Amino acid sequence: MIKRTSALLAVLALVCTFVPLVGTPEPSFAGAPLFGRVHESFQPEKGKIFVLVIGNDARFGNPDRSLADAIHIVGVNTKTMKGGVLNFPRDSWVSIPGHGSAKINEALFRGGPELLAQTLEKLTGIQLDYWVMTGFVGFQEIVHDLHGVVMDIPQAVNDIGASGSVLDAGKQRLAGYQALAYARARKAFSGGDIARTTHQGDMLVALLRKLNQETRESPAALFRWIAATREHARFDIEADEMFRLGILATQVNAADVGKVTVPASLGSVGAASVVFISPGAADIYRRFRENGSL
Repeated sequence: MIKRTSALLAVLALVCTFVPLVGTPEPSFAGAPLFGRVHESFQPEKGKIFVLVIGNDARFGNPDRSLADAIHIVGVNTKTMKGGVLNFPRDSWVSIPGHGSAKINEALFRGGPELLAQTLEKLTGIQLDYWVMTGFVGFQEIVHDLHGVVMDIPQAVNDIGASGSVLDAGKQRLAGYQALAYARARKAFSGGDIARTTHQGDMLVALLRKLNQETRESPAALFRWIAATREHARFDIEADEMFRLGILATQVNAADVGKVTVPASLGSVGAASVVFISPGAADIYRRFRENGSL
């Protein structure tokens, strides 16, 4: 049980500790992140944990039946304590169980997090253990309460008229509203949806790096993370177990977490702009399944 819980906490750190570790808050207007199990039984394979991280496109609240705006599989190998973040463009054209072919973000709207998880399991062959989800306002407020996140922006961003993101290139601290806008920006980049999902994965690791730094300076900093997220979260795991997981989360080094965006190309189906995942992604899925890291 200890190995299972330690692996889960490592994953929670990567999704900016969205789940509170003490107490059970009332749902907030901002839309609390949701956290749940993909399968009834929790059976990690050989010490590897995989979590589906979802950012939905709900402007307010956190409904199951919305479109997915961010889609990532986060993995951790509890033996090596190395991990990975595998990014999927939301416009990826895939087979959705029971619904034919469509953009992958539609799986969330058609069947909630469970159907999106099933879609990714079918696509990758990776057994997902948990999913976590939040909406626009919930994500923005968490980053705000954590006093921002430091990102190294690879190129200047001007996405006025779309996400609203306007940023200079280089390392800088993003406030909550800036982090949300950058995570949504795509029209400012030639890679479009592919660039957007890559930047979202970068932000997950940046948040883990922030947790590493703050708890290294003062272990008590973990409680600030707990307080910052407590108002915005709901969960189905006992508080004492989550507290133990919180302690172990601080031991996951961001430098040991690889980031990979599935190889893909932009295209169209009818009048719709879509993303086609390359057959070469199969090798990435296999490596992730076997190692729990990238």
